[in-house]
Amino acid sequence: MTAFSPTALLDAVSRTRQPHLTWYGGPDGSERVELSGHVLANWVAKTANFLDEEGVGEGDVVVVDLPVHWRAVVWVWAAWIRGAAVSFMPDGGSAGGADNDGGSDGGGDGGAAVVATDRPDRHAGRDAVVVAVSLAPLALRWDGELPPGAMDGGEIMGQADVLVMPGAVVRGETAVADSGLSFEDLDAAIGTGDGTRIAFVPGSVWELARTAFSAWRGGGSVVVFAEQPSEGRRDELVAQEGARFVE
Repeated sequence: MTAFSPTALLDAVSRTRQPHLTWYGGPDGSERVELSGHVLANWVAKTANFLDEEGVGEGDVVVVDLPVHWRAVVWVWAAWIRGAAVSFMPDGGSAGGADNDGGSDGGGDGGAAVVATDRPDRHAGRDAVVVAVSLAPLALRWDGELPPGAMDGGEIMGQADVLVMPGAVVRGETAVADSGLSFEDLDAAIGTGDGTRIAFVPGSVWELARTAFSAWRGGGSVVVFAEQPSEGRRDELVAQEGARFVE
């Protein structure tokens, strides 16, 4: 198996205009966002360039305090491109304090360089760059007041559409702070999909990320349901998207 490379995958995905990530949110999939490989890569590159500007790299932690949403995948991907670890725990996680598939079994006192969150108030006063991420479909700005010290995630849109400078991904370094998974461990943890278009309902952001990366790594694409739709509605949307539903 070829070693998982976040930067090489970004390069491959950026070359296609075909749908790579289709996200359904709201009750029974009432919200739909579709991103081609090229557009998805632009979002990831902008976010990675922002992290580079903030000096984020090997040994740093990026907290992804977001629900199951396509923007969460963007932040995970960007952090890994910079060689930083991600945490799905609001406090930054604690390497070794979780089970081996990325889920946590408790708290942690891990620090964070950057926090990406749709709930910036809970991170007010934190010693980290707190980025308020709007979950509105394709929103470019945060709607509402920001707590002191938080920045509007919309400012990232001013970054370049292409990757300026990838970080150094050290395979022995931690990729998921909550579990201690290294970049080398990601080869097996993510795996490689069969090149088809799959639809699924992830139970966590980590499940969303690893399933999506597996599909993209194999040349496929994903349809993501943030909430479990009714069976009839799910089957209708899966057929409409030309996908195969996986549990």
